[in-house]
Amino acid sequence: MTSRQGKPVYWQLSYPALAVALSTLYCFSLCCSAAAQSDVAGQPSPQIIVHTQFGGHILGFGIDQGGTEGLLSEYVAESGGENLVATESFSQQTGSIVSVIAMQNHTMNDYDTQGVVGSHVGLVLYQIAVNGGFANYFLTLNPLDNNRFSGVWTPTIKSGYQLWGISLNQGDPELAVLQRTTGSGVYMYLNSSNVATNSFGPAQPYNDANIGCCPVLAYDFKTDEAVLAGDNGSPTSVPILATINLLTGQVREANGVGVGNPNGMAIDPVTDTAVITTPGGPLTPPMVEFYNIDSQTGFGLTLPGSNVGEDVEFDPVHRIFIVAAGDGSNNSIFEYDPNGTLVQTITGGGLNTLYTCCALNPSTRTGFGIGDRLAETLQSFSY
Repeated sequence: MTSRQGKPVYWQLSYPALAVALSTLYCFSLCCSAAAQSDVAGQPSPQIIVHTQFGGHILGFGIDQGGTEGLLSEYVAESGGENLVATESFSQQTGSIVSVIAMQNHTMNDYDTQGVVGSHVGLVLYQIAVNGGFANYFLTLNPLDNNRFSGVWTPTIKSGYQLWGISLNQGDPELAVLQRTTGSGVYMYLNSSNVATNSFGPAQPYNDANIGCCPVLAYDFKTDEAVLAGDNGSPTSVPILATINLLTGQVREANGVGVGNPNGMAIDPVTDTAVITTPGGPLTPPMVEFYNIDSQTGFGLTLPGSNVGEDVEFDPVHRIFIVAAGDGSNNSIFEYDPNGTLVQTITGGGLNTLYTCCALNPSTRTGFGIGDRLAETLQSFSY
């Protein structure tokens, strides 16, 4: 449930213009089916490699935790600054492309998969190049395995603000939306949203710039609170953990125990536990940190070896936090329960070719990440 940064919203086209753009997308729709293969019950899943349909670079991806498909976007550079751009679904079992949802050739437009949210809802940022700028739209696939764009998600962005991040919640219809100013005024606004119904809660202000420009974002659906973790950029400062009630606007803050801007965060909404990773500083090692959102208290643990924690994901089926980390030689996955107990460590092997991580499918105990330095493939792992 970590956030991914949204591209800036420069300005928006009218709905008639968007309708024309969407009809164009459907004209470019292709379909190439692939048979799914089931894993043998009780045995580890084989490593799956996903190659893009057109051999391009991946711009965002997501996994349907309750289904069999994943979603990605790609681009292939062409002459004159133009690109071939596409969004595709793929089989989690085989890695094969299931459907090319949309494709455009020789264009300045692009797609950027944001992830899968709610119950099987794919979310893709579509940028239309207009008059030297871009108009941003969010297209939905509801459900993902219908393999077609079916609607739009239309967050209202205040004048002078940019859409800065969304929490990637699955299993609950709501997520948190963060917008930040590029000028003066309230530093940030946050609200809840149901992407499937394109509905939104009231925007709540958050005005402490000490949390830095780029805090990580998660959503606690049990308390209807957005949780931010960030700092002002100093390598010796402790992060701020802020909870913002998205119904009342109440803000609470607590200081972290590690130092540095957090690299990742996830939440267990059942126990109201937030877990973050911090890179450390000259006198403080990298840590994985556990916080009780209700009591605003927490503790930090030094990661094994000389690992630095990166992405954090929560597996709600097995009730474990997946912490991706590396020590410069090997990549590792550390599994922690909500109490901070290290349950399992997986080191090296196929993890060493992962460049970013992770999107999880708890039902199969598998995850996917970018599988090469050029971001041309996705790679699975088991945990």
